[in-house]
Amino acid sequence: MITALLLSVFLFLSAVASHLAILGVGHRLLDRRRDTQAKLAVSLIVLASHFLVAILFAAGFWLGAQWGLGGFDKAPSMDWMDYFYFSLINVTTLGLGDIYPTEHLRVLAGVEALTGFALISCSAQLFWTMMHKGEKA
Repeated sequence: MITALLLSVFLFLSAVASHLAILGVGHRLLDRRRDTQAKLAVSLIVLASHFLVAILFAAGFWLGAQWGLGGFDKAPSMDWMDYFYFSLINVTTLGLGDIYPTEHLRVLAGVEALTGFALISCSAQLFWTMMHKGEKA
């Protein structure tokens, strides 16, 4: 359980740090330009950041499974796409439930959902700023 918690904290901090750094790139781009192309570029930057976070957590789930922290109900085995799919569903807080973790990996799934909610909120703030900054009240 301690290993799962430590892995969760490491992934949380890595995800937040990378997401904030990448959003910083978007903010700097918007400080220079406000045209449609810049807004589309920032949208792609945000999408890439969320994919990166899903990849980080997918690697964490794979590592946790290798360490014996738990597994997944999918039989016979999980491949990389399954880990990424589960992570993407989990980080977006969609939670379809067709694949679910067992044992201590459930902790990691909960932390990923909390992380995803926080990072989606940060992204929403950037989108709001992008759409409304410079408008007259």
